[in-house]
Amino acid sequence: MRPVNRGSVPKKEDGTDKVYTSYKQAKDDLKNALGAYCSYCEMPIDNQVDIEHVVPKKHDDTLENEWSNFLLACKSCNIIKSNKNIDREGYVFPDTHNTSFLYEYFENNVKVRENLSPDIEKLASATFGLVQLNRKLDTSNMTDDRAWARQRSWQEAKEALNDFLELSENDAMISQTARSCNGFFSMWIQIFKDYPEVKKAILENARGTAIECYDENSTPKPEIMR
Repeated sequence: MRPVNRGSVPKKEDGTDKVYTSYKQAKDDLKNALGAYCSYCEMPIDNQVDIEHVVPKKHDDTLENEWSNFLLACKSCNIIKSNKNIDREGYVFPDTHNTSFLYEYFENNVKVRENLSPDIEKLASATFGLVQLNRKLDTSNMTDDRAWARQRSWQEAKEALNDFLELSENDAMISQTARSCNGFFSMWIQIFKDYPEVKKAILENARGTAIECYDENSTPKPEIMR
């Protein structure tokens, strides 16, 4: 799960902070800050962007239009999460924690990383379940959109790795590889785990990534706090 920096409240032309009278007004600002990707599953959502309230409106309506409570989500993650969490307590969220090392990605599977401390494993599992990150079938008994898109991106990343190795490991190829990554950043980082220069380019090319959550080799730091 890519850790993100939303940044401070966007400014108006006169230099003062924007005040949203409806959370829907923040959509373009959020896409500019984070890119059009789900903050939970990392799927690209150019045409299906939902503004996600980390603390659900139902449980705290004072945060309904607050920039600090906004993330972007795909419709699956947003609907599944709904208002299940009362607040942020007992979970990890990509805007406040280093979520980069908590989950492992495979072609047909996502799971909570093994060998986490019990306390961290509990938090990671809670968020994992909150959005059913590894759901295979949707409510219509069809393949979950996220699982389908993740599998397709896995194949694209493997092909990109093969091209990188077969063609030329130069700066132009590194840049091209980074541009080829359209979402599912954590999965691409995992596939390119032995190539820090590619991982660095992928992270820097992904708008809103919390770069401080990765070490000098662009490997997720094994710590939850930011």
